Amino acid sequence: MSTNPSIEMVVQILRVLIVVVALGAALNKSSLKPRLVTVLLALCTLLVVIVFSGNAASRVKDGKGAAVMEAGQSEFMMRMAAGFKALSSGFPISSTAGSKNSDEFYHSAAKSMESAISHDPQSLALRLKQVVLAAETGVSFTEELEAMGGYKDSRASRSSQLIDSLYLKKTLKATESTSALELIDDLISSGFYREVLKLEVYKVSGQTKVFEHAANEYNDNSRLFAARLAGLMVLMALSGFVGIIVVGVQLFKLPRNLSDENTLAQIRAPAAYGFKKVYGVLIGWLALESYLSPVVSLFVPYLKSGAKDPVVLALLTMFIYLVTNLPSLLLVWLIATKPTGVSFFEAVKLRWRTPTRGPFGLVFAGVLTWFACVPLVLLSSILAKNLFGAQGSSSPILTIIMEAVRSHNALAPLLFIFAVGVLPAICEETLFRGFLYTSLRWRFGAFVSMLLSAALFSAVHMDPGAFLPLFVLGFVFAFVFERTRSLIPSMIAHCMWNTGTFIFMLSIFG
Repeated sequence: MSTNPSIEMVVQILRVLIVVVALGAALNKSSLKPRLVTVLLALCTLLVVIVFSGNAASRVKDGKGAAVMEAGQSEFMMRMAAGFKALSSGFPISSTAGSKNSDEFYHSAAKSMESAISHDPQSLALRLKQVVLAAETGVSFTEELEAMGGYKDSRASRSSQLIDSLYLKKTLKATESTSALELIDDLISSGFYREVLKLEVYKVSGQTKVFEHAANEYNDNSRLFAARLAGLMVLMALSGFVGIIVVGVQLFKLPRNLSDENTLAQIRAPAAYGFKKVYGVLIGWLALESYLSPVVSLFVPYLKSGAKDPVVLALLTMFIYLVTNLPSLLLVWLIATKPTGVSFFEAVKLRWRTPTRGPFGLVFAGVLTWFACVPLVLLSSILAKNLFGAQGSSSPILTIIMEAVRSHNALAPLLFIFAVGVLPAICEETLFRGFLYTSLRWRFGAFVSMLLSAALFSAVHMDPGAFLPLFVLGFVFAFVFERTRSLIPSMIAHCMWNTGTFIFMLSIFG
């Protein structure tokens, strides 16, 4: 949120007013109550607009999420170049480009690194990676090295001296190698850039045996990466092919009316909640997030300092997600489903059986939905990039995940799968499909309800670079919910999508 004192004061006043009006609306039994509710919704809306516009502006200004993804893309390209070279020649990495393919990889890596630095120009680690990239590809790095020396970070001068020793003077005392390795570990997380820097330290400091061992291990890892990448590409191609078949079959079998009057009752919410209740749940949830943000902000330093402990990162991610998202489900129950007298699970259609499908059929429908998402999201990402210039997701959670996937801790991936795969699938599907979509179906047809619920689902993520792919996911999840009349398939597909994305990143960058 903005640090402008006047805006902060307005936010604090709004928070106090919201509490006062909410208590008045809860205790008042007279005809004045509807007016108090209207005032409460207006105050919550104003608070959310101020707070979230400030958060969005801060994210754009910060740009660290985008910087992390661009740097990851740069590392991916260099990994590909190393893998290609290791498979074709079996020799350690060279400081010159040995093939046309390698030149293309290097060019793409350099472009991504430039973009990363433009998003986060104060990052010494990114600048160091840029210099290493230039040095490893035989490009002049004089300007980049000078820029590195100008950073306020106390490690900047040591980093500059290290590059000078490794790539220019090509000499480093053996006694200085330990401090050099410590500096590298401190600045750069595990991955390509850390590995090649350490190789240079071993080579320049005369540690021949250590260098040969590390170089052989590097080559083996590069070959393994290339093989793993090829396997992933084949798997993605097969998944996309199956997805195209699933989409084609659904389009071919698509009836004029997705649901008749008999099945519509199984899709709609147990009662027509009305605009105020639906809007109240959504805006109330977002307003509560602003109240909880000071609590969440207390954990941000631990989130950053825990970057070298992926288990801590996973647990903190889990905690923050629950704190910020569980209130939405509590509001759904309190404001919407509880007054109907229908159980919460039935109200949001969390069913393991429907008139046409049992548990296996619902799970299978979810798996097929995941396959359908593969070609559709890929197509939407291509369209978003070519038509709107979208650069992909810049969500802050990606910064955390990118650090976590580099760890070799066995427990961390399982915790992250639960944190970014299972929890969002449960919470978000319950809110956007189980509550919002079923509410919309009282007033709108299936297609309009899918559009509206998908648009809100995508917008709430506050990730402009990923808006279209998220919209497609939301639309597909709503479609399978409409077809199956159960929340289980969309939950399964959502969990598989998030988990699959994490596993993909783990395979590429881990």
